[in-house]
Amino acid sequence: MRVALLSFYPLDTRVVPGGIRMVAYNLVEGFRGLDLELHVLHCHADVPEDRLVQEDHVAIHYLALPRRRVVPNLIASVARLVRHLRVLQPDLVHAHAAHFAYAGVRAGYPTVYTIHGVLSREREIYSQTLYDRLRYGLLAFFEARALHRVDQLVAISDYVQKAYTSQTKGLPWVRIDNPVEEALFTLDDCAEPGRVLYAGSITEIKDLFTLVRAILLLHKEGRRVTLRLAGRATSPAYAARLRAYVQEQGLQEIVQFLGLLGREELHREYACASVVALSSLQENAPMAIIEAMAAGKPVVATRVGGVPELVQEAETGFLVKVGDVQALAERLARLLADPALRRRMGQRAREVAWKRFSRERIARAYYALYQRVLQST
Repeated sequence: MRVALLSFYPLDTRVVPGGIRMVAYNLVEGFRGLDLELHVLHCHADVPEDRLVQEDHVAIHYLALPRRRVVPNLIASVARLVRHLRVLQPDLVHAHAAHFAYAGVRAGYPTVYTIHGVLSREREIYSQTLYDRLRYGLLAFFEARALHRVDQLVAISDYVQKAYTSQTKGLPWVRIDNPVEEALFTLDDCAEPGRVLYAGSITEIKDLFTLVRAILLLHKEGRRVTLRLAGRATSPAYAARLRAYVQEQGLQEIVQFLGLLGREELHREYACASVVALSSLQENAPMAIIEAMAAGKPVVATRVGGVPELVQEAETGFLVKVGDVQALAERLARLLADPALRRRMGQRAREVAWKRFSRERIARAYYALYQRVLQST
């Protein structure tokens, strides 16, 4: 079976920026050993020049796009991918973004589309700049034209399937979780007192001001606390405002911006954290929570999107309302003050994660899905 996996993919697998890239990397690793000829197509402006990386039955096709362009890269990437697919002639396309799904159906191949976010809700948050309005407008255009032409839709949470109900009536859905890296399950617990970890992009949708304000409350109460922000700034203006706020509040020693970390460095951050926190305005099935669970860490997160399907209240962590600084601070304080509770919740989280998210389990689920789709087309 020849499968084309259309997804964002890391340029260097030792450093993986972004959740979808992590999902794709974990899927590729999970597919190794299966009877599958896999071609990963990463078409993006972060690729400096076209190159092919071949390992056994896996080929990674890095396809460059110009940084300065007249035609938006979302449009240009669809055209490039269609041409590339017609050369590869895969049995099936598995897409992980709206324009990738459109490229698959336009090229004329059976297409599986895994939906990682609810575009309509993300579009409400990213509406301030012309670039964001254009980007989300194009994604919505491609998705609308792909949804009723793909052969299979995959929901990584019940939430996302419900969110698309009105657009996908009568269409085939299947529920498959995101995969997580196996190494996280073997991390030792070296939690440092008061250490809170955030892992993810520095951008508006993550509402990091709420998290920093919660840390500020704990600091003012005299509690021992540090916040480690691990991730790249995908919204530079937002990151600059956040850094300025940290400085204004005198939190430079308390709130530490780590930038984008390598996978091994990020694993150490999970191991050394007491709690993992996520204060997002909108999420589907965030990898930060899944990875924290696999690492055996309790999570405090906002009750949005598919997060309640991951964090079991008072069992593997706590859920709070969006923007509720006081509640977030209180839940963090409770966990930071009670090592036994942290260990109990973390152990339960790891048990749940092993049953749901191991990458071999998820890879086998997708492999079986590919077979069913090909048998029915």
